[in-house]
Amino acid sequence: MPDSDNILSLFHKLRTRFPAFTADSTGEKRIYLNSGAGSLMVDSSLQAISASGFLNPMPGEIHPPEKQTAQYHKQVRQLVADFIGASQPDEISFHFSTTNALFNLAFSLRSIFKPGKNCLVTDLDHFANITPWETIASAQGAEIRRARLSPDLSLDRVDLMNKIDENTVLVALTGASNALGTILPLTDLISEIKIKSQALVVVDAVHLAPHSPIDIREMGCDFLALSGYKIFGPMLGILFSRQEAKDRVFPYRVETNKSLPPFCWEQGMLPNLNLAGLKGALEYLLDIGRAVSPKDSSGNNRKIFRLAIEAIKKFEQNLSLYFLERLKKTNSPRIKLYGIDNPARIAGRTPTFALEIAGLSPTETKRLFWEKSRIIIADGNHYSAVVMRHLKKEALNRVSLAHYDGPDTIDAFFEALEKIIFY
Repeated sequence: MPDSDNILSLFHKLRTRFPAFTADSTGEKRIYLNSGAGSLMVDSSLQAISASGFLNPMPGEIHPPEKQTAQYHKQVRQLVADFIGASQPDEISFHFSTTNALFNLAFSLRSIFKPGKNCLVTDLDHFANITPWETIASAQGAEIRRARLSPDLSLDRVDLMNKIDENTVLVALTGASNALGTILPLTDLISEIKIKSQALVVVDAVHLAPHSPIDIREMGCDFLALSGYKIFGPMLGILFSRQEAKDRVFPYRVETNKSLPPFCWEQGMLPNLNLAGLKGALEYLLDIGRAVSPKDSSGNNRKIFRLAIEAIKKFEQNLSLYFLERLKKTNSPRIKLYGIDNPARIAGRTPTFALEIAGLSPTETKRLFWEKSRIIIADGNHYSAVVMRHLKKEALNRVSLAHYDGPDTIDAFFEALEKIIFY
């Protein structure tokens, strides 16, 4: 297990590895509390991008530059496979974005969507894991079903299971809500789904990946998507496709593309710069794993990744507890938090908080935080418009933390909040 004292002592050291933590590209000071929209990039990711010019445009097997590029691509796939616990690197493909990956996946599964069949999505999901399935189901004449939210703004598990039957071909789930931070018990849910049906299960793990360990083999899903720019690297979509499902997918591809995974998924040239940046970001997480528990980090990369993310999870749970404590002390009837607010359930959320300040629009609140305190927060529906409809809201503010935050950034937020409430 990770040494929690170690991760606490490493906190300030880790923060220094993010050049944009305290200042933007113009050198202007700021506090960034919008990691749910995109994490800051770690120095090793930026450095890897700068050094990636040596790579050949295409991989190959003859001259050194193309052989080196082929090896580099394999290394990145292997790192991602180790990060999520995939059995083999060929189960990992790269895409323009995660949304693009999920649309590619939906199209590739078009043959299973037929009249009389149905697909199940959830009201908790980001639209990137709703719209592709709605689109392909509508085009193919299949039924689209929705699992609703529970009163505590988690997923209504009973409703989910009641809507699965022998004609359900696919269930799309989120790992964690992009708007509320709610984490789903994926392993238990997927196990129950697989007992009841033969449906494929697709997981959007974009918001979960930087906050909680992912183990594909333990989870049991068939497909899983995540993003490089949420795990401290560049903008790049990543898709895991279980090897056993390869005979059911027919992706877009040009005739000259190889027909087997992962190459059948990847249209055109891979973005070497972004792959290099992703490699640098994942190597940073390995650095954390080795640092928090040196005596346990002599094993394979999978084990070291797990040590790193477990340590981050523990640290961020403490941040979430502190955030809830500060929110309670504010004691203002004008502030409302949506989502899990019970400290006893802190393991069921990421450090992502959806807030509303009575009397101010989310856009005005965002503007005041910036103008008064140089703090960046988010406003909008956070691509979770179904959640907003459930709440009868058009938009909310969102404060989203990462492991490079700390009590000081939370204190700064609440000091700014008090200025706004009492201005």
